[in-house]
Amino acid sequence: GGVRGEAACLPCYRGCDGKMVDPEDYCTVCLERYPSNAAIKLSGCGHVFHHECLVAKINAKWSEAHIDFAFLSCPLCNDALTEDSHPSLSDVLAPLFKLRDVVRKKAVMRLRFEDMEKAPELSDPDSEFFEKPEEFAMSKFSYYLCAKCGEPYYGGLKVCGEAAGEFDASELICGGCQPHSAEQVCPKHGTEFIEYKCRFCCSIAVFFCFGTTHFCDPCHRDPGRMTGMAKEDMPPCPAGPLGKRLPGDEPCPLGVKHPPTGEEYALGCGVCRNAKKDF
Repeated sequence: GGVRGEAACLPCYRGCDGKMVDPEDYCTVCLERYPSNAAIKLSGCGHVFHHECLVAKINAKWSEAHIDFAFLSCPLCNDALTEDSHPSLSDVLAPLFKLRDVVRKKAVMRLRFEDMEKAPELSDPDSEFFEKPEEFAMSKFSYYLCAKCGEPYYGGLKVCGEAAGEFDASELICGGCQPHSAEQVCPKHGTEFIEYKCRFCCSIAVFFCFGTTHFCDPCHRDPGRMTGMAKEDMPPCPAGPLGKRLPGDEPCPLGVKHPPTGEEYALGCGVCRNAKKDF
């Protein structure tokens, strides 16, 4: 009932090896019995699934616009998948682990740019992120996969929220792949950290739609309302998503002077912009 090339096979369905897999048990992904298809056993937690079901789950990746690696886990107990989970999964897992490493590196770098390396969560022994800067950075920042270059790019703090719902992955475009990005090239960092402002609020844009308009994730969830809103009805800086006006005594979340709400604006290099905020 296993797959070719396994170093260790599943226990026999008939129990001839002293162990036994109940043939009446179900794959928790497809809810069909194990003998209906080739099954594999994960080395870490020991749970058994149909091979094609597990591969399909992994290939489905994340369900929201932002990158989320929670899918790289056992469907039954959420134990993290590793390079050693099963040899038949190596080819499908390798590029995803590589992507995760890139996002982690970018997130830790962003932690330094945002001057959050000394956050209390990292020094508190009772915190889940005690001395775990990678996990803390991944919990704080949202990253998206560019539809053009295939590279992950920064999309703001997760605290800003992301509305659930469908999204068009082709509209996820990093700053370096957008029109006129050459005009924003940073002499130090190139186009890798180029960011744009959401046209409708003081947030970093994640989506680029219609070839003309930048949206943050919440504003993109209601494009008809946002594009139909008269410019004079849009809240002034500091402006929150979806036409919400933030308290006037709060600083702009972007930390820079910019044109009025309703106008397109390239923020330039995010790394250099954050460095300037420290002075």
